Amino acid sequence: MKFLAFVFLIIALILEASLTTIPFVLLVLLCLLVIVRENWLFIFAFAFGLVLDLVTFKALGASSAFFVILLFLVLLYQSKFEIATNTFIFFVSFLGSFGYLSLLGYNNNIISQALVSSFIGLILFKLLQRLKIHIYG
Repeated sequence: MKFLAFVFLIIALILEASLTTIPFVLLVLLCLLVIVRENWLFIFAFAFGLVLDLVTFKALGASSAFFVILLFLVLLYQSKFEIATNTFIFFVSFLGSFGYLSLLGYNNNIISQALVSSFIGLILFKLLQRLKIHIYG
């Protein structure tokens, strides 16, 4: 699963750094955390956040800190909410994308980008759920 997560994160990093401002890395990390619930994802979040900041010429560590804090908050609330649901993924994707885009200073259509990223997060969540079922039987 680690190799598959790494491949998805590389693809998300390339898409986010070159094509769009939608936070694909954040969405992949969130969906992976909800499905796998492993601590090694925090290391991936920190490393890919640093690489994303380097590639996009942003303040070094801003993305890493946001990714790690958001993932920590999701795990913190897993005892209060059922985190492996479509509703949870939709709202956390929306709030996470909105916060991330606001933090990095994007001003154009933040709400619409956060809404689009929520739907992308739902699609990605369903895809990763199916892949996990096929991998682990």
